[in-house]
Amino acid sequence: MSFFDRQIPILGQICQEKIKNASVFVGGVGGLGSTVCEILVRCGIGKLYIADSDLVDETNINRQFLYTQDDIGKPKNVIAKAKLESIGTNCDIQTFGLVDSRFELPLVDIVVDCFDNKDSKYILSNLAYEKGIYFVHAGVFGYYGQLTTLKDKKLDEVLFFGSQQNYIIPQTVSFVGSLQAMETLKLICSIAPNLLNKILSVDLLNYKLDTIILNT
Repeated sequence: MSFFDRQIPILGQICQEKIKNASVFVGGVGGLGSTVCEILVRCGIGKLYIADSDLVDETNINRQFLYTQDDIGKPKNVIAKAKLESIGTNCDIQTFGLVDSRFELPLVDIVVDCFDNKDSKYILSNLAYEKGIYFVHAGVFGYYGQLTTLKDKKLDEVLFFGSQQNYIIPQTVSFVGSLQAMETLKLICSIAPNLLNKILSVDLLNYKLDTIILNT
């Protein structure tokens, strides 16, 4: 028996080896990032870099599934690393704090944008673009979310974020985060189709998923 006995018949042994050998950078371990990181670790990702400079606060607990009341006031990246390592898949996890324009992005296979503010999203997108790395973006608000994968475009060329209010429910975060983790694994394993140069729009209020194809 192994951690992965239930998923290998679906993904295949070759894909499982690719996941084991892959490295992923996740920017932000809040709502989206908690879901993405936990799924990636449970699926067997080999190396995970996580970046977050925030402390856990009480308003995080209902949707950021890596944290509990006992973690309030503690650094998210430190707590997330400990919780993820406790799963026991031997994932190599490294942590970072603030991501700004001077940040040196590690050489990874995929960059996953789970930040909750537009400035950090745009900065991370620019860093991935400069290194030619797949950039898997997601954003959420209320019942709604969107995802896209970019490589030869920057996020600010595709999406514009106006004034932001971080009102959200855990169902939206976990659903969109699961899709973001799925997109990451599909890119690692070359499973078609993916969201490269497409936007997937999520409407949980009306149970609608729509795909918009970007101009290439």
